[in-house]
Amino acid sequence: MCTYKGNVGHLMQHWTLCELLVAASGHTSGLSFIDAHAMAPLARERQNDDARFTRAEGRLPNRRESAYERAWHHLAPNGGYPNSAAFVERVWERDFSLLLCETDALTIEELRPWCQRVRRLARCQTVELFRGDWRGRFGNGLPSPAETGLADGSLTLVSFDPYMYNKRRGANQHEGNVYPEDIELAMRAMDGLKDGILMQLSTYSANDGNAQGAAIASVNSILRLNNFSLVAVVRVDGNMMSLVYERNVPWAADLTDLPTRFDTWLSEV
Repeated sequence: MCTYKGNVGHLMQHWTLCELLVAASGHTSGLSFIDAHAMAPLARERQNDDARFTRAEGRLPNRRESAYERAWHHLAPNGGYPNSAAFVERVWERDFSLLLCETDALTIEELRPWCQRVRRLARCQTVELFRGDWRGRFGNGLPSPAETGLADGSLTLVSFDPYMYNKRRGANQHEGNVYPEDIELAMRAMDGLKDGILMQLSTYSANDGNAQGAAIASVNSILRLNNFSLVAVVRVDGNMMSLVYERNVPWAADLTDLPTRFDTWLSEV
C-alpha cells in the first residue's frame, strides 16, 4: 500500500499549490502541469504522527474555507492523502494536461487507472505517465502547452517534491534529492517553453549545510541565468519550504503574499 508522510510539509506544499492554481485560474484558460515526483493518487498508510497535520485533517468536515481544504475533503473524505495531480484535477476547472513522473512500480500501478479516468474528462487534453526517474523524461525536453492540445498562452506549472534540495555538487548523490545539476537539467528542458511558467520546488531538510538561505541562494544563482524570478518562499520552520519561481508570468505579483497568508492559515490549525 502506498504511504504518505502526513506531516506539516504536506500542508505547506499543497496549500501553496492550490493557491497557485486559484491565482492562475483568473489569468489563463489552460494549464500544463508537470510533476517530477508524482506519488499515488490516494495514499492510505500514514508514516508520521504530526499534530498540526492531524488537526488540519480533523477540521475538514466543518471547516473548508481554503481551496486546499475543500479539495482535500472531497478527494479523501474517508482518510488517506491525495497527490499533487489529484489536487490539480480537482481545483483546476479549465482545460489541462498532465505529465507525471514516478519511479516506484506499486505507485505506477495506482496511477494507471486514475490516469485512465482523468483522460476521459472533456477538459483533459493529454495525460502522460512516465515510468522512471524524472531526469530521464526531462532530458528529452518538455512539451509546450500547445503540443499537449492547450490554447496558446496557457500556463506551465512544474512541481518538484524531492526529499530535499542539496546545493552540493558531485558524487554520492541520492536520487531522491535535487541538486544544482538537476536544476540546470530542468532549465534546459524548459528552455523551449515560451509561454508563462511557474515552478514550485519544495524541500524538507536543511541538513548537510543546506540552511534555507544557502539553498535559496544556490537555486537563485541558476534560475536567474534562465530569466526566472523568485516570487515567494513559503516556510514551515527552519527546514521545510516551498520556493515559487516564475518566468513570463505578468500577474506573478499576485503571489507575493503567499507566505503571509500561509502563516495566517497555519496559525489557525
